[in-house]
Amino acid sequence: MSKRIFWILAIGLHFLFLLMQLLGHTTMLQDTKEYLFAADNLIQYHQLYCNDFSAPLNPDYLTKRPFLYPAILAIFRLISFENNSIFLAIVLIIQNCVSLFNLKIMLKIVSHFKGDVNYLYAFILLIITPAQLIYANLIMTEIWLQFIILMLLNYFLFYRDSKKWQVYASILCIAGIALKPVIIFLALIFPALIIYFYYKKLNLRLIVISILPAIFVLLTIQWNAKRTGSYQYSAISTINLLHYNAYTLLIHEEGISKADSTIDDITKQSLQRASYSEQQKYKEKAAKSIIGNHIGAYTYLHLRGAFLCLLDPGRFDITQFFNLPHTQNLVYEASKKNNKLQLVKSFINPLGIVLIGLFACNIFKLIFGVKFIFSKHTKSLNKFLLLLFPLYIILITGPIGSSRFAIPFIPIYFAIILITLSRGKV
Repeated sequence: MSKRIFWILAIGLHFLFLLMQLLGHTTMLQDTKEYLFAADNLIQYHQLYCNDFSAPLNPDYLTKRPFLYPAILAIFRLISFENNSIFLAIVLIIQNCVSLFNLKIMLKIVSHFKGDVNYLYAFILLIITPAQLIYANLIMTEIWLQFIILMLLNYFLFYRDSKKWQVYASILCIAGIALKPVIIFLALIFPALIIYFYYKKLNLRLIVISILPAIFVLLTIQWNAKRTGSYQYSAISTINLLHYNAYTLLIHEEGISKADSTIDDITKQSLQRASYSEQQKYKEKAAKSIIGNHIGAYTYLHLRGAFLCLLDPGRFDITQFFNLPHTQNLVYEASKKNNKLQLVKSFINPLGIVLIGLFACNIFKLIFGVKFIFSKHTKSLNKFLLLLFPLYIILITGPIGSSRFAIPFIPIYFAIILITLSRGKV
């Protein structure tokens, strides 16, 4: 396949999924609704709050969604004169352009290492990874985070000697943290990388550049404390810890009824605390206690989540995007003991056959990903840089791993596979 044909087909696929959203049933996930509330509240009330202001105030929604994506959506709202159809078209067209640009950077990386690109393999990877096309056409942060991660990788691979790019990289780190709390540890990783690459010529300028993301995190925590009384970067950390990590563990250990009652009891007990800060601390302590009491089982579930992040065929993504029946959360179903028969039955349908095929393709991709890790044809530094973000996201994902969590590093994953399929040292 020629480069020209690849781009015609890649653009065509993005355009097809775009039309499905614009002309069909627009998919609105719960996260989407919160981002839209946050954007509208920025415009109307000049407040970052990702819920309906007419409902009783919930401090969680003051910090749950960082400001960058709501700010982007707010700008698009204003540009579209707050016309919903124009707004949706602008958001999705730009996100599709970002997705295509991300693929271009991926091909640039492969071309740099290989000298040429097998565009047929690249297109096959895109076909068997529908999440890339789906999330380019949802009001979600994933494609934007993907862009930030790719640009950071682009810097560390190709522009480390550029003083201008050193500043850009620091700004990109801040943008990533302001987009998605999962990237918060970049505030520590970025200075470590700066020290590693520039230890022989470290100066005050580089030190200041390296700590800017950490300063941004501390300032945001201080700002949030003034708004809520709780020193947190985002309430999502406590929500995930209790309602996903601890809850999934309880389902696995004690069953869904006991898990529901335990989480409900913790929530009720927390509301008896005098302040929001004390409520958050109580929830965190209770969740950590549950995990600490079953650390072996939690370790297993956390590692399972890492594998699911890579192997999940994307049942949730596909059913939501194409407006198909979605009656079960398979992550929670898989956490129940002695429930293998129920899981098998959920795949005995036309969609299930497609998902089994995608699952098989994901195993194929994982094999080449693992092969890359142990490859002797790849220089250690290049291997480290290409694996850094995928491994970071996989390891931090936790028990609820799914295809959605792999979106930020999909183009890097593509590059790793394409490089592994090539020969010669890179």
